[in-house]
Parts: sequence; C-alpha cells; structure tokens
Amino acid sequence: MSTPGDPADQAEDQQSPEWLTKRISRLERRLARERSARAEAEEIADRGMRELWLTNRQLDERVAERTADLEATLQELEVASTSRERFLSVLSHEMRTPLNGVLGMLELLDPYTSGDQGARYLLAARESAAGLDNLVRRLLDMVELTTGSMTTSLTTVLADDIVGEVQQRWQTKALRSGHLLSITSFFAGQQLHVDSGRLYQIIDELLENAVTYANPGSLQVRILPSASNVVVEVEDDGPGIDPEILERISSDLNYVDMSTSRVSQGLGLGLALSQRIATALGGELTVESSATGDTSSPAPAHDRTIARLTLPAGLSEDAQAA
Repeated sequence: MSTPGDPADQAEDQQSPEWLTKRISRLERRLARERSARAEAEEIADRGMRELWLTNRQLDERVAERTADLEATLQELEVASTSRERFLSVLSHEMRTPLNGVLGMLELLDPYTSGDQGARYLLAARESAAGLDNLVRRLLDMVELTTGSMTTSLTTVLADDIVGEVQQRWQTKALRSGHLLSITSFFAGQQLHVDSGRLYQIIDELLENAVTYANPGSLQVRILPSASNVVVEVEDDGPGIDPEILERISSDLNYVDMSTSRVSQGLGLGLALSQRIATALGGELTVESSATGDTSSPAPAHDRTIARLTLPAGLSEDAQAA
C-alpha cells in the first residue's frame, strides 16, 4: 500500500491526462507571451527603422537644399566679383585718359610759370598728379592680380643700365628728403633676362616708401647675383616695421593698418602688391626690419629695414662667376 508523496504516485500523476493538459496549457501561455514580446520588439524595431529612414531622408533633403542655396550664392558672388573687377578695370583705364592729359598740361605749363611761388605750386600739382597716377596703376595691378590676367614681358637689360635708370629716377628725390642714395652693382656688364618694367615698378615702390617715410640718412640699393637670379636689396635707416604687421600685409592684400605708423602712411598696399607681382614673376619679395613690436623697450640706436627682391634673370654660370 502506497503512502502520500510516494514517487510512484507522483509518476502516475504526471502521466495523467489532467497533468498533461495543465502542462500543455502553461507551455502555450509561455509561447504566446514570447510571441507577443517578439512581435512587440519587431514593431519597435520597425518603427525605429522607419523613423530613422524618415530622418535621413529629411536630412538629405535639407542638405540638398542648403547645397543648392550655397551654389546659387557662390554663383552670385562670382558674378558680382567679376562685375566689380571689370568695373574697376574699366574705371582705371578711363581715369588714366584725363589724368595723362593733366600730367601733359602740367609739363606744358612749366615755361609759362614765373616766380618761386608759381614754381612751388606747379611742383605740388605735378607731385599730386603723379601720386594719383601711381594709385591708378596700383588699382590696375590689383585687378590683374586678382583675375590672374597679369602679363609679363621678358627683355634683355644690362645690370649697369638698371643702376643708371634707378640713379636718374631717384637721386634728386632722395637728396630732397635728406637721404644719401648709394647704388652698388655686383655685376660686370652681364645681361639680365627679366621683365624690366615690373622690376623698375617694384624698385620704385620700395624707394618711394623709403624716401617718403624713412628717417633721413643712408639709402642703399644693392644689385647682386644669386644662382640664376638677380637680387635687389633696398636698405634704409628706419623706422622699422612691426613683424606682426609685416606678416599681415604679406598674407592679406586688403589689410590696412589704421595706426599712425609707417605702414598706414603708404607701405601696406605698395608692399602687398609688390610681393604678389614678384610671386607672379616667379620670384619673391621679403622685408627684414629691426622693429620688435615691443613698445616697452627702447628702440634700437639704428633702425634698419631691408627689402630684398629676388627674380629669375636667366644668369649663366659664367655670368655668376664673373
């Protein structure tokens, strides 16, 4: 006779139809819960995928819209820039016509001017007209550099001729401003293959700045060979230029310093243009200055500013050795 809890009785109970029915019912409920959870997870995943797809689509549409707006804006800016450059070019050429007339008439007035006062007036008018002519030329150069339309014309010129030309142009001007101009050539009759017009233009810019703004004293121009290049150095007695300002001028053609310094008085635009012209000719223009930019320390006893122009000149080895 079996007792309650006997393993044999439990085995019989597990084999009974009632136990099997309950077991199956529990398994079915468990399976239903798992299926429901899986369906819910799949629904959440599908909803997330749909939302992600919609978000990506909206983002793509916004990117495409912004890209189209930027392209349209860029095209408008390019058109505006081209129109501005064309306008400046035309305006510069139109300004030169009456300006040349003014310069010519001032030359013709010379014999008819009497007295020291009249001569001073005529000289002031000439200098003002020449300054305006220089500004117009700078404007034309800026347009050509910006548009990449600057042309070069290589010619053959003797180094001695450069010395004579610079001497003729600047000897009197330098003396008037209290500068003793010294020009030294380290060539011996060699021929240089350079754009002589652009070479003189850059030298004029450097000497104009030195004669106008440098302290009275020595003004040295040195013309020397370096590899196949010609190097022109212009050295004056300062005042020096803050290296930070020099760097900003070199990197930004539109930089204008509003301080009462040598730069704001004329060096900025001329130096920036000259550097870009030198680069367009395959050379470079650098400036070394004794200025430190430190206003707390006293200035050097002798400020020095050296501008160094290097241009390809097609020099042969024989010419360099000479």
